[in-house]
Amino acid sequence: MNKRAIALIALVVVTASVATLIYLNLTPNRYLDLTNTAPPAPFTFTGSVNLMDFHTRFSLIGGKGPSLAYPVSEVYSVNNSLLASTFLWNMKSSEGVVNMTFYHNEVKVWVNLTDFQKIQTNIPVDGYPDLMYGSEGWFPFYGSTIMLPQLRLPMKLSSLPQFYSEVDFRLFKVRGTIDDFSYDIWLSQNPNVTYLQYPCIEVMVWMYHEEGIPSSYFVKVGDLSVEAVINGTVRNVSFTVYVLPHTGSPNGWIGVYYVSDQQLEGNVSLPLSYMIKQSVYFASEVFPNLSPDQYYLDAIQVGMEFNNDSQGVAQLGYELYGWRLYFNYTPGSM
Repeated sequence: MNKRAIALIALVVVTASVATLIYLNLTPNRYLDLTNTAPPAPFTFTGSVNLMDFHTRFSLIGGKGPSLAYPVSEVYSVNNSLLASTFLWNMKSSEGVVNMTFYHNEVKVWVNLTDFQKIQTNIPVDGYPDLMYGSEGWFPFYGSTIMLPQLRLPMKLSSLPQFYSEVDFRLFKVRGTIDDFSYDIWLSQNPNVTYLQYPCIEVMVWMYHEEGIPSSYFVKVGDLSVEAVINGTVRNVSFTVYVLPHTGSPNGWIGVYYVSDQQLEGNVSLPLSYMIKQSVYFASEVFPNLSPDQYYLDAIQVGMEFNNDSQGVAQLGYELYGWRLYFNYTPGSM
């Protein structure tokens, strides 16, 4: 079977009006580069690509049931494709649905769940409705997107081009918790990996977050300052960096978490290639044998982790108006 047909579910629905939705208007480590600061922005660049230049209308629905919790669909843009999933990975049972509606160049994610029961009750996350660019040979995508010529993944970090990643998003919440709106990035030492374990690295970049880092499990390894463009304004943004030595098991993959000191929302551009490479140096604070030359970049996801409230209700979501990459930037003006 074609890998793009695996678990492919795309249901066309009429989205019900939700009148009660309320929008939120939120606006040196010795291993790092000597400046500990990413190259400046605004910037000039040799090329930019809108990863969401698709012209389609459909809804992807996730709900209770082993297969409906994480349906997958491929969405085709002009120069690439993206894989999408509601990815309710921690749902044992619930009522209601998660609706990911694709309308031209936008994605609207509406979470409306009640009576939510978790598989792992000690983890304050229900799921991560998201988009993925790249190649993941593991759950839930088990496949690859159509790649840009500038960024054919998996790619060695030593060959990775410089790029800023820009997302334009809005968040809303009635009940529950927006754990984070984030990038979820996967690095491996084997480009054909199908099972995540040490020394694979998961890099999360929390742009907005209501969930904190539980210090008993995570190791604070430093801070990183980058020049970002936030809603058209150049700002210095600082991230506190944590390492989770093993995720899920004693041989689980490494987690590197960039947690923004500011709550970022709107149009957010970050020097993502720089942050990806630096994540291995941060991981080496815990595992000194690691270096960027050992790793491939497999995939980049963007989405929202969320959690239900004490009554098992989650009513929240996000709107993503664009995801663009700017390649080979140099100091200057956009």
